[in-house]
Amino acid sequence: MSVLLLQGPLGPFFKRLEDQLRQECSEPVHRIVFNSGDVMQSNKATSILYDGKSEDWGSFFTRYIREHNITTVLAYGDCRYYHFEAKRICLIEQGVRYFAFEEGYLRPNYITLEEGGVNGHSPVNHASVVSYQAVHSPKDEIAVGGNFLRRAIYAVTYDWCAYWGLNLKTPFYKHHRPLTPFMTAFYWCRAFVRKYAYKLSEPNCLQLIENGQFFLVPLQVHNDAQIEFHSQYEKMEDFIVDVLRSFKESDCKENLIFKHHPMDRGHVNYRQFILNTARNLGLEKQVYYVHDQHLPTLLKACRGVVTINSTTALQAFYHRAPVKAVGAAFFDMPGLTYQGDLHSFWLNPSGLDGDFSDRFKAYLLDHGQINGSFYSKLDLTIGNVIDYLAKQKAISLEVDPKRDGVRFE
Repeated sequence: MSVLLLQGPLGPFFKRLEDQLRQECSEPVHRIVFNSGDVMQSNKATSILYDGKSEDWGSFFTRYIREHNITTVLAYGDCRYYHFEAKRICLIEQGVRYFAFEEGYLRPNYITLEEGGVNGHSPVNHASVVSYQAVHSPKDEIAVGGNFLRRAIYAVTYDWCAYWGLNLKTPFYKHHRPLTPFMTAFYWCRAFVRKYAYKLSEPNCLQLIENGQFFLVPLQVHNDAQIEFHSQYEKMEDFIVDVLRSFKESDCKENLIFKHHPMDRGHVNYRQFILNTARNLGLEKQVYYVHDQHLPTLLKACRGVVTINSTTALQAFYHRAPVKAVGAAFFDMPGLTYQGDLHSFWLNPSGLDGDFSDRFKAYLLDHGQINGSFYSKLDLTIGNVIDYLAKQKAISLEVDPKRDGVRFE
């Protein structure tokens, strides 16, 4: 048995995880990196740099896991080219266990780690939730705090290293998004400025919130893999148009609030696009666009939530807001989301069973939601990850560490 790590989240999390696994696991631990950004965030003495062509990655990966008797693969997500191919080989051809990390479904104090895939590929299903009997109590949950500055630094330094290393060491590397270090730095700086500028320029939705006279549409990051791989939309603008047209055709008399994703603040602004589309449909008096309104307050007050497949829906369940998911989502199931079409949702927002919602959250807490963060409290997070993998029998530990704050006993 042995463990293999591929690309991780931005920052030192995977390097720290690799080092800790080497200390605690009884099996060998391997790491494959793909560009200079990965190298910068890895243990250089023990990592293998794959510098071949992307089309040769599958054969290289197959040989590697056979030669090193890899039984468990850990990676951040399952939609990046190298991870998608690795998962296919693991699950279909080689019988190797593939675990994918992702941002927490239950934010902000959790990360996600699921076997087989995440988001639209998540193994969570209605039957498993229905049959789940345990009652989970998150009494030991530890808050992870904000991490905007860390994420900005990690993103900029990674892009710089990866970009300048492409022509030197890994000219064939295929990244999952454009590597533009100058623009990455600009976007993060602009996000910081916009955060405070929008506080002065945002429309006042207090009256709508007090009266609950609106539907909420939380927008997702413009280059979200959830849109590319798990929805019918090419870009966020297509979703916005679809929502506005449906809202118009339903002749709904309520209002509509589009909320911008906080991590996309520096990249795009949909204000003019939404204004023009709403005006063309005669909806300009019913449509609002905001950035930093308090999300729990909006969720408590709204009549319903419309999303492609954003995990904001899980917060909506907690606040008992009806949800309509129009893309492929692991949480789109009877008892949680509206199962009719979008047009009818505007007139009859329903579908949420409060007891089933509580059971669903408890199920998630026991199946792949790990208290911690990729960007802060790394000792806590990595300890919880290792204990979870040991619980899943994906790794074996030479010792039985006694850690403070560990979720899984």
